[in-house]
Amino acid sequence: MNETIILFGVPTAVFVASVFVTFQLGKNKKGAALVGVGAVWLAFTVFMFFGMQNANGWDGLGYLLALIGISAPWGVAALIGGLIGWAKYEKAIDA
Repeated sequence: MNETIILFGVPTAVFVASVFVTFQLGKNKKGAALVGVGAVWLAFTVFMFFGMQNANGWDGLGYLLALIGISAPWGVAALIGGLIGWAKYEKAIDA
């Protein structure tokens, strides 16, 4: 049961949280905040890659799982949420 929560729950929670945050930032045209979210995501991803590179043996598996389970859903969701939020702002201005 705990493995299922970690395997599916963590990436889903990261995805949903990232979509919500970036959608709100995009909808309110907070470009600097979106860049900040992207910078934090990039820093996390780079840290995980460096950690994986410097790990010995099976130690790199945790970094790989963090990249797959946290970084990938975060990046994809941020892109989706930011673009949809930005598009919603444009429609509100034109109306």
